[in-house]
Amino acid sequence: MPPRTAFRRFCSVASLTTLALIAGCATPKKEVVTPPPVIETIRPVPPMGAVAGMSVPDVGPDGKRLTPNRGVTSNTALWHVRMALNVAALSCHGAGDLARMQYNQMLHVHKAALGAANAAVDRNYQFEYGSTGIARREQLNTVVYNFFSLPPVQPTFCKAAVEVGAKMLSMPSASLLTYAPEALAALEKPFQDFYEAYADYLRRLAEWQARFGASVTVVVSPTPLPPPPVPPGEAPPPGFKPTLPAVAAPAPRIATPPAPSASPVPVVPTLPSGQR
Repeated sequence: MPPRTAFRRFCSVASLTTLALIAGCATPKKEVVTPPPVIETIRPVPPMGAVAGMSVPDVGPDGKRLTPNRGVTSNTALWHVRMALNVAALSCHGAGDLARMQYNQMLHVHKAALGAANAAVDRNYQFEYGSTGIARREQLNTVVYNFFSLPPVQPTFCKAAVEVGAKMLSMPSASLLTYAPEALAALEKPFQDFYEAYADYLRRLAEWQARFGASVTVVVSPTPLPPPPVPPGEAPPPGFKPTLPAVAAPAPRIATPPAPSASPVPVVPTLPSGQR
């Protein structure tokens, strides 16, 4: 075999060998495998450190949970705000006891406005319920204090209380009644949020029970809280006397002649037969 032909054959064999070696060293393409979805197997826990088995209020027609702050007048709203800030003064001890300092200052700065609201609420209950009015008011006061004292909500409630207290101290007393409904809604919002979070926890707990709790009995639908009493409406102010509309004197009666009948028919005398 000529030397040149042998060299060419050697080069061809070498090229094939090199390609085979490269192909053998190439990393095979891995197939991408989608992992299965993660299924929650841990039993859900109540939000915000709350206890299990709590009852939450039902939802009212306005889409919010039924609380003792619904259907209140401006005077009642202002008094409920005062009770909420009283709870904050006793239980919110962060930031140098700011909630307590604000509350004491508010009692001094807005003493007259708060006293007028208190008198108006007393009047509302007495007007609505008579001799049992004050007892009914004290019953609702207890419900309101307990509502704002719910332990799991205190961290977020304290923040809202400090914000509302600062706004009330920055405004004149004449503006409190106008601001009271807005302030009450701001103080209640942390509790509305908590109730929604707890209702979602109960829903997830029911799903977990259906999947993984065959050997465990869990109460996932506690009886809702009974609706709290609704405060009465605004009573008339002291000394109010209803003004009856004046009764108009009857219009004088004018005698009206009878309506004329049809044209009278003339009477023709009857003559004796001999004179016709």
